[in-house]
Amino acid sequence: MQKNKPLVEVVVSTAEGKVPMGIMNTEQALALPDDIDAKVSHPDHKAGETDVYIPIEELEQHAAASVGSAGRKPNNYK
Repeated sequence: MQKNKPLVEVVVSTAEGKVPMGIMNTEQALALPDDIDAKVSHPDHKAGETDVYIPIEELEQHAAASVGSAGRKPNNYK
C-alpha cells in the first residue's frame, strides 16, 4: 500500500501579508523553483487551517526524516 504524502499550504509573503499559492503535497512543494521565497505550513498540522509555517528548507528535513532521503528535487524534476 502506498503511503500518502502529507499536504502543506504554500504561501509567499508580501507587503500586504501572506498570499496563498495553494495546497500541495510535500514532494510538489519541494520541487518549487529556488527563486520563489515561499513558506509552507508545518506538515504535522492541517494544511489550510494552521498558522504554523516553516521555510521550505525545514520541510526538506521533515521529508528526509520520513523517507530517508534529503534535498530538493531539481527544477526540471518531472
